[in-house]
Amino acid sequence: MGKKEAEGALQEAPVSEITEEQEVEEIIERPYTLRKLKDHDLFTLLKILKKIGIKDCKEAFIQVASGEKTLKQIGIMASFDIADILIGNLAKVEEETYEMWSDISGIPVEEMKDMEFGTLPLMIMDTFSEARNTSFFRVLSKFLS
Repeated sequence: MGKKEAEGALQEAPVSEITEEQEVEEIIERPYTLRKLKDHDLFTLLKILKKIGIKDCKEAFIQVASGEKTLKQIGIMASFDIADILIGNLAKVEEETYEMWSDISGIPVEEMKDMEFGTLPLMIMDTFSEARNTSFFRVLSKFLS
């Protein structure tokens, strides 16, 4: 089959419809319960953010945002710069991160380290997305501005 025939076959291939079974999202079981954030969590989180390089992230964004660029270009460039900073500094906050989410979840640090892959990131995302923690993050954002 030549290149043109292959392209034609691709274009003519029927698009299968997505069934309801395929649309059902995987429900992720959470082997933990997180408490509401408290005042003492603010200091731990500020320490983690400082070590991760939150100031460097802000500087990277400001630097990328200068000049004649579209919003999309700024977003893409800033995302890569910020990801590089965060990934480069994650090892610096491993213990503090485990300690904080151990305190929030009540699960000992050593048990957390042995949990299924992805549990800690899920805990972090759940903490930041919890509506009951909104006022905590409002205060945190004032400290960071």
